[in-house]
Amino acid sequence: MLPQALQSLRDAINSHVPERIADCFTEDYVAERPLRPAEGFIGSGEVAANWTKILTGLPDLRVEILRHAQNGDESWSEWEYRGTAPTGATVLLRGPVILTTHDGRIAWARFYPDPVTIEGPTHSTVSQVLDAPAGRIFAVLRDPRRHPELDATGRLRHAETSERIDAVGDIFVVAAHSEEFGDHRIENRVVAFTENRLIGWAPGQRPFGHRFTWKLTPTDDGRTEVTYAYDWAAVTHPADLARPPVVTADELDASLTRLAGAVSVA
Repeated sequence: MLPQALQSLRDAINSHVPERIADCFTEDYVAERPLRPAEGFIGSGEVAANWTKILTGLPDLRVEILRHAQNGDESWSEWEYRGTAPTGATVLLRGPVILTTHDGRIAWARFYPDPVTIEGPTHSTVSQVLDAPAGRIFAVLRDPRRHPELDATGRLRHAETSERIDAVGDIFVVAAHSEEFGDHRIENRVVAFTENRLIGWAPGQRPFGHRFTWKLTPTDDGRTEVTYAYDWAAVTHPADLARPPVVTADELDASLTRLAGAVSVA
C-alpha cells in the first residue's frame, strides 16, 4: 500500500489542479534536482507555478508510482511521467524521488526523473554559403554586441557585455524580451570555440539544455559555408520538454541571411 503522502501527491498531479498539488507540500518545502541544481526551489508557492507550466504543456499528463519503500518519515519511490506535447510528441520520464514528510505533507524532496524517450527531432541545422571570408564572419559572431543584429526571433534587445568571445567558458549577457518572461537577461556560456572555424554557446538559465553552434567552412572560391545548428537534446525539465523548439528552422535560416548582411558591412 502506498504511503498517504505519495498517494495524495500522485492523485493531485493526475487531477491536473496545481493548487491541489501545492497543498501536498509544506510552506517551506525544499525541492532539489542534484543533477541540475539550478532547477531547485523553495516554497509551496513555487510548486503551483511550476505545475501550472508543466500542465499547460502536457495537458494529458499521467503519473504512476512504479515502486516504493518507506522508512519513518522518509520514502524512496520510482515515478513515471507520460504526456503529449503540443507538437504531438510523446514525453516519457522515469526515475527515483526521495522525500521526507512533516505532519503529513512533503517537506523536502530530491527528484531524479529524466526523459526515457522523446519522439520527434531534438536538433535543427541550416546552412548558407556567404560571400565573405571566414575571418570576417567569425569577427561578427564573437562580438556579443552584434548578436541582436542576427536575431530573427525579435527577442534580443542589446548586449550587456562588450568584450569579445575568446575561449570556451567565456560568459556574455544579452538583454531580451519575450511574451512569457517579459524583460530579462540571458547569460550565455561559450561551449565551443575554434578561431575562425567554430563558436557555440548555451543559455545559463531556463529553458535549460539548449545549445547554439555556428560552424564555418571556407570554400575554394574564397567564400564560406556557414552551418547554424540548434540542439535541445539536453532539455529535461517536464515544463520545457512540452514546448516546441524556442527557435524554428525558418528563424535559424533568417539569422544566416542577417549574418550575410552584417558581414557585408563589417
